[in-house]
Amino acid sequence: MSAATVSIVGAGSAAAARTAHALLVANGVEHRWLDTDSDPLGRLLVGRGDFAADRTVAVFADGSRLEAPEPYLEIAPGSGHDGSVEIRADGPSRIGMSGPARPDPSLVERYVACAQWRAQLARRAGLPTVPQHELYDVVVVGAGPAGLTAAVYAASEGLRTVVLERLAPGGQAGTSARIENYPGFPQGVSGGELTGGAREQALRFGAEILVGVEIVRATPQSDGTFELELSGGGRLRARSGVIATGVAYRRLECPGVEELIGRGVHYGSAPGQAPGHRDADVVVVGGANSAGQAALHLANYARSVTMLVRGPSLEAGMSRYLVDRIAAHPRIAVRTGTRVVTATGDRSLERLTVATADKRSVELPAQAMYVLIGGAPLTAGVAGWLRRDERGFLMTGSDLGGDAERRWWPLERDPMFLESSQPGVFVAGDVRHGSIKRVASAVGDGAMAIALVHSYLASLEAGHR
Repeated sequence: MSAATVSIVGAGSAAAARTAHALLVANGVEHRWLDTDSDPLGRLLVGRGDFAADRTVAVFADGSRLEAPEPYLEIAPGSGHDGSVEIRADGPSRIGMSGPARPDPSLVERYVACAQWRAQLARRAGLPTVPQHELYDVVVVGAGPAGLTAAVYAASEGLRTVVLERLAPGGQAGTSARIENYPGFPQGVSGGELTGGAREQALRFGAEILVGVEIVRATPQSDGTFELELSGGGRLRARSGVIATGVAYRRLECPGVEELIGRGVHYGSAPGQAPGHRDADVVVVGGANSAGQAALHLANYARSVTMLVRGPSLEAGMSRYLVDRIAAHPRIAVRTGTRVVTATGDRSLERLTVATADKRSVELPAQAMYVLIGGAPLTAGVAGWLRRDERGFLMTGSDLGGDAERRWWPLERDPMFLESSQPGVFVAGDVRHGSIKRVASAVGDGAMAIALVHSYLASLEAGHR
């Protein structure tokens, strides 16, 4: 079918196809996506009966196939500001996961099946998915700036280290076209360069980075370690852990958006997509630094870029240098006090209807819309085990509470600064309650977490916890 390592056959409107494409792109795997919604060859293969229109299939160089489970489930943040998280399926089925109650077990089983499919896809595509050892000093969950920094410091200081990443190293920061306020880079640096360098450092020091995998089950052991079962089929034991899963952009809940994801509607900003918007009208939804960086990068290619901001100005959530550059750019327009009402289009996004501050309804042409409206943590899987705040962020150290909340802390000693309600499990970066949402602070958290891991492991060896 193709000289590519992998061919993905599936509709652009299907979550499985979008996830597979994102996994392979972000990890640099040569592949071809035959979109059965828009690609003529994809439509031909469906018309001939070689593939079903409603299924996503990975086809490998040897002709073997890997079919995605249906319905395909994906965890995504909700639209609210309360940290709500949902398991989303293709179609209307969904379940809220923000509360302490566990979701429908059958839905969780289906999600695990989808996670296992992603891990199989990663393995068949040549990505590392199975740990090399049985016991590790520290397992790092998440490979954004905080997780990669933790891996660099842990591995360089002699700790056997493994990193688990469900999509690709880099996190949200890795998709940023240019970060201009990170210390030491006066001309700015792309997120890919910054996090790619950290990844290479971690590997050079001996850390393992597993890609496309997540934890299916964690079981405490009598010796103080945790046994982890991974979606890739591997198992490992860890003496300590660092959770650095970061956050995901909140969903934009309005008619038409969900149906057009992958067909003009995008969450986050992938720099590689910008050149495809030449002579197009592009909309960026959001008013923080990530949205500003995306708008400036897109404006290098698009005919026009319109920023939609719910607040009264950009200054409230964006660094001054970005505000000034946006104001001076001839192809960027900013609409404050504005929200998206509907998204419409036939095969792909064509236009948006927005509500303005003076309650007028305005139609905007848009061939692409990038949604960057703040982060919500994907921490539903630890509800009832690790203490979270009302928005879902993980509580650590003194934030775990005093005597009245002692039920969250099982030991006589006080928790260390970044230590979660589970002794020996630390939290770093944006997923932590009270964190500063900046790359530099995430890097600092990652380094500090490993210093605390050393203290924790030393106490274990001394017979204390």
